[in-house]
Amino acid sequence: MIKLFQYHKVRMFKIAIAGLGWWGKVIINRLSNSKKVKIVFLIDPQPDNEAKTIAKSKNLTIYNNFEEAVLSCKLDGIILCTPNTLHMKQTIFCAKHGINVYCEKPLSLKPVEAKKMIDVCNQNNIILGVGHERRFEKGWLKLKDLVSSEVLGKIMYAEAHFSHDKLAGLSKDNWRANPKIAPAAGMTAMGVHLTDLMIWLFGSVEKVFATTSKRILKFKTGDVVSATLLHKDGLSSQITAILKTPHYQRVTIFGDKGWVELIDSSHPDTPGPSELILRMNNGKIKKTNLNWTDTVSANINNFINAVQRKKEYIFTDEEKFQNVAVLDAINKSSLKRKVINIK
Repeated sequence: MIKLFQYHKVRMFKIAIAGLGWWGKVIINRLSNSKKVKIVFLIDPQPDNEAKTIAKSKNLTIYNNFEEAVLSCKLDGIILCTPNTLHMKQTIFCAKHGINVYCEKPLSLKPVEAKKMIDVCNQNNIILGVGHERRFEKGWLKLKDLVSSEVLGKIMYAEAHFSHDKLAGLSKDNWRANPKIAPAAGMTAMGVHLTDLMIWLFGSVEKVFATTSKRILKFKTGDVVSATLLHKDGLSSQITAILKTPHYQRVTIFGDKGWVELIDSSHPDTPGPSELILRMNNGKIKKTNLNWTDTVSANINNFINAVQRKKEYIFTDEEKFQNVAVLDAINKSSLKRKVINIK
């Protein structure tokens, strides 16, 4: 008996990418060979020569006007790599036109704007994605498992660092150095990943005390930020980000039964190994080496699966909102030099 098989061509998820700076280019290169995503066009009001070269090599048109581009054809989704202050307006415009939005972090600088973005997307049955790709790192997933399974016992304290000098060469007039667009030193570039981790692992934050300083760079935002977070259940955690030091990533979590330390030598755009060390109160030590994985594509794929109702989206609305609220509180605390309560 001859069996006849009918092959169906899988429809690609059609997206546009808006914002062709450093990270927008990373996204283009990461998705160009995807079997799930088809980049339809690009958007940037003033693309640089490198962006033009990349677009030409991949046969992609760059549009200058955001609204006209979005309405020019049927899109399944859009990836926003635009400056933080544009996120709310662009997200709402896309949501009201039935386009799912994957927005780079932070969603906004203002909690009220983040809430409006979340509400409008929900009202229009749109998935609002967020670019916290580090949740998909093998090490962070192992940390989540250890905390959730209570292997470490009662969590006593946690701290995390994410520092590098990838942005140290930016000019002083770059938007990433502007306190109105990217406040509190390295918070919008690196620190929000760490606060996302702490919220994901330990729940909502109620109080924040933070400081920033200017050590080397001439950025008005400063080049060092450190913050203490008081979580709803009483746990205290600490995060630090430095904009002028060799690449350094570490997360340490202390429990009454043991502690775990994750040291990363990689970055989402720079492959490298990581090491996780687990020490229990009986003296046993376990070391695990972890290979780099493409977390950028993993995050976008999770977003697409959520749009297609194949999987739950890993980020809850509360977590999306909380991270913006914590960012806002860190900025206010660093300026006022006092504890800020998060409503």
